[in-house]
Amino acid sequence: MAAIVKRGNSYSVVYYVDEKGIRKQKWESYHSEAEALRRKELVERYYKIRKERCESQIVTIEQLMWEYVRLYGKTKWSLSMYTFICSLIWNYIVPHFGKANIHELSPRMVSELYRSFMNQQRYSDLFHKNTDKKVTANTLKSIHKLLHSAFEQAVLWEFVERNPFHKAALPKSKSNKQPFLSPEQIHKLLFCCQELWLKLCIELAFVCTLRKGELLALTWDDVNWEQNCIRINKTLCRVSREAMLELDERDILYKFPTNKENSTVMVLKTPKTEASNRIVYLTPTVQQGLIDMKNNQKNTAYENNPRLIFAYEDGRPLQGAVLTKHFQKLLEICDMPKVTFHSLRHSSITYKLILTGGDIKAVQGDSGHAQADMITELYGRILDKNRKIGAERFESAFFKNAGNEL
Repeated sequence: MAAIVKRGNSYSVVYYVDEKGIRKQKWESYHSEAEALRRKELVERYYKIRKERCESQIVTIEQLMWEYVRLYGKTKWSLSMYTFICSLIWNYIVPHFGKANIHELSPRMVSELYRSFMNQQRYSDLFHKNTDKKVTANTLKSIHKLLHSAFEQAVLWEFVERNPFHKAALPKSKSNKQPFLSPEQIHKLLFCCQELWLKLCIELAFVCTLRKGELLALTWDDVNWEQNCIRINKTLCRVSREAMLELDERDILYKFPTNKENSTVMVLKTPKTEASNRIVYLTPTVQQGLIDMKNNQKNTAYENNPRLIFAYEDGRPLQGAVLTKHFQKLLEICDMPKVTFHSLRHSSITYKLILTGGDIKAVQGDSGHAQADMITELYGRILDKNRKIGAERFESAFFKNAGNEL
């Protein structure tokens, strides 16, 4: 590939380069043989990597994405993230972008692909019946973030020279405000609720700012009766057997028994971020609800089971879909707006921001957000009521007292 030729007192490194499709011989002279040998090694290494890149079978976006999953995802992602990313690849990227050549993409071409993609129908199957709906802006944002990350790695791996998704323009979109219940509405909801376990779920979600998976993963060992607090250090979720196998059951704390024919398993796993591990303090009312729940709960059938607070008599965990179903029925009975169970977490953060006078760090300690700006960006808009009160106080303090100060 490269050779050293001695000419007089100098040493020349000789190799071939391509200039505009024409193969030319290039000579580089050095004063010592050691310098020439170092240069020869660098030239040969460069052409070896270039040859490997040219011979690589990574040509299409589809091929790159699965290589990205294999080399990057399996070492970086959690089980839930791995499942989510693979579903994006299978359901959206492969059908719509998969055949595109990674060497032919440009920011302009990417923008054109995005424009046409936004007119496509959303993915649908037995569990996702969205045949009459178009792809949402949030879905495109997730896809763009994934493709951008994959091509950043492709640049590092020298599959491509630049990232065509770096400056690609996303279609403009409007963020929809998610509705949530006011404290008065939650009061009414609790008053109408006749099921002890559902009432306790609502109270814990609202008072302790819990995610659904964190709530359903609570065990009696997590309750500290003396300190009147609970420990949040795990989450309940359903994961695919394939994902568990690919990631060697990483982050899994406990697997619930299930039929071998099932493709998914209910597990307790570590939270998605370190900040999610936290201690949340209880109110006396919620503590009494826990005491009533414990007194009414029968012994579970499984040995060495995690002693879940919300579980069936045989020890099986209460699934999120069941909680959602009962919560939606209660909303209908109370003639309440249709909101998600997760909206109780939004209501909790809203109420705590108001009670603490905007103490974001205190609220962050309960919510388990990794970054404080998540609270200000997502929930800052709910302080409009306090801002109106502030304007009234300004009027009273400044304008109405102006005459007294003169």
